[in-house]
Amino acid sequence: MARRKVLYNILKILAIALVVIAGFSFAALKWFSRDLPSMARLEMIEPPLKTRILAADSTVLKEYYTQDRVMLPLERIPEDVQRTFVAVEDQRFFNHFGIDMVRIVSAAWQDLKTWSLREGASTITQQLSRDLFLTKERTFPRKIKEILLSLRIERTYTKEEILEMYLNQIYFGSGSYGIEAASRRFFGCPVKELELHQIALLAGLQKNPAGYNPFTRPERAVRRRNTVLGLMRKHSIISPAAMDTLKSKPLDLLSEKEQEGEFAAYFTRHIKSELADRFGDRAVYRQGLTVYTTLDPYLQKVAEDSLESFIVQLETEAGYEMTRAAYHDSLEAGVEVKPSYIQSAAVVLDPHNGHILAMVGGRNFDESKWNRVLQAQKQPGSAFKPFTYITALKSGYRPSDFLLDSPLVIEMPNGEVWKPKNFSESFHGSVSLRTALNKSINIPTIKLLKKIGPPAVVEVARSMGIKSPIHPYYSLALGTEDVNLLELTAAYGVLAAEGIYAEPMVIVKVVDRNGNVLEENKPRRREVLSPEIAYMATNMLQSVIDEGTGRNARRYGLSIPCAGKTGTTDDCGNGWFIGFNPEIAVGVWTGFDEKRFMGRRKTGARVALPLWIDIMKAAYPHNQGPDFKKPANINEVMVCRESGLRATPYCNGVIREVFIRGTEPVRKCDLHSVSRYDLLNTDREFQDLESELEDED
Repeated sequence: MARRKVLYNILKILAIALVVIAGFSFAALKWFSRDLPSMARLEMIEPPLKTRILAADSTVLKEYYTQDRVMLPLERIPEDVQRTFVAVEDQRFFNHFGIDMVRIVSAAWQDLKTWSLREGASTITQQLSRDLFLTKERTFPRKIKEILLSLRIERTYTKEEILEMYLNQIYFGSGSYGIEAASRRFFGCPVKELELHQIALLAGLQKNPAGYNPFTRPERAVRRRNTVLGLMRKHSIISPAAMDTLKSKPLDLLSEKEQEGEFAAYFTRHIKSELADRFGDRAVYRQGLTVYTTLDPYLQKVAEDSLESFIVQLETEAGYEMTRAAYHDSLEAGVEVKPSYIQSAAVVLDPHNGHILAMVGGRNFDESKWNRVLQAQKQPGSAFKPFTYITALKSGYRPSDFLLDSPLVIEMPNGEVWKPKNFSESFHGSVSLRTALNKSINIPTIKLLKKIGPPAVVEVARSMGIKSPIHPYYSLALGTEDVNLLELTAAYGVLAAEGIYAEPMVIVKVVDRNGNVLEENKPRRREVLSPEIAYMATNMLQSVIDEGTGRNARRYGLSIPCAGKTGTTDDCGNGWFIGFNPEIAVGVWTGFDEKRFMGRRKTGARVALPLWIDIMKAAYPHNQGPDFKKPANINEVMVCRESGLRATPYCNGVIREVFIRGTEPVRKCDLHSVSRYDLLNTDREFQDLESELEDED
């Protein structure tokens, strides 16, 4: 009886102890589980991915991220990679339920002997749970949370899904997360192209990314790699003979880390700003967007290289005290100075769809992030004159009509008197619209603007894409209202596209991490000029390059059909050249960021045109390009340069002039006297030329 009572008491105590232990365990379980992620959150694990900015040919321009990671499905990760990581990190991965009791007991015994938490027994699942949701602190509470979370993950995902997440999540050092990013970072190739000794190196980094960093500790990295090769042989991933061969191989790392942010920096920063406005900063740095852009890497490279080499030459010729080289010398000497050296910017557009093919916002993005293509508002000078002439053509003027270049005095509304001058400070008498434009003569342009009205010019400029504030002042004829390079180049693109304006664009498509299209942009186009007006204006601007202020383009060997206009402000503070052919429009600006004199005769023809020529030559390396398409309603007629009337054999100068059908001059030139003897000896060659033109019409 006494024995039964003792036994009963023992059982009772055990029962109570079990209840207490169970209760304590349940309470502890609830306590440690209180801040663990829910099952719903576990089912939506999305590690941060980098946003990739792609050029038009799909090459990567820039990546934005908090963690450098490229997600890959498990089927795209080679089996040798999978087997090696399992062999190194968790040999019983496919057999346990999230924790490896054998390793836990062994590690616990070692930790108890040293009263520490030095021995690792974490499975792949435990490592994943820690990397995704927990800290790396070495405490018992964190270890318990890790085990509990691992059990949840095992209930939520298959082994293959866990392995896939693990290989895309783990940190390899040098800023790279996941096997694909690490492969590209250390070896410059995708994971599918890794060799066996390279796989071994990456598999060995997980234990201590900093300690085994092959860039900084190559000898330790080699020893660790060779240890992993031994495990690969043990698990029959490689043969003994292969192991010996692989151990003798060098690390085969990239020779040097590529510099980020150098190529197309102004362009990619503009892309980033647009993405942040539309999707937010978090999406840019964490959501793994893929952004397809309009940039042509070849033209961008040419524009960047040509711009810097040309401006360095300009600095040398001008003898500026503050050059970019002097700026660097000051920094090296420990003197903080503002990068106030001369700047330049260039942009290349496809005028038919608005695609920005190249954008150089300055000489160096790291030294000045001010994008002079988009943000710099500058006076365009004579580069604005085409809007006055286009408005005149729309109003019924013809390229052969004449204006008087003579002194002009304009009384302003405030009572002041304006006496504009020509750049040459001389007068040319009676000049045609074509001559006034291609020679960039100021006073005839102002007189023309007075006749057609400044508001009409403002309206035409607005329709062609000028969005900056411009006012209907007489000085508008000389380009005194600030504009930016992009809008001015896009406006010239209207002429290249036969009267169609295409809104400039940089982003073609944005795709999320799952391949869903978040945004797709189609060209936004509208007709703003008739093809006839666009062609006549283009033809007049061709004269600028063939015989006017842009004639150096021909002297320097550019022979493709093209048109354009120089621009220079009164103080030689801004130099422009905007030009185009039927396929691309290119704009160049050169000057200082602040208002400053560039130097005597530093005109657009000297400080902008040479760079424009370099870009056009690169776009057409064989010096062959398409011609402008003449509308069917345009006729060409031989006219006298001095009178604008139909030419006779006795005119001193004769040109082919373009007219909308029905507006051609009818009367023959009577400016030059004709003798009876001359009438009997008519120039047969001239008659043949007129017959040829009539046949063409």
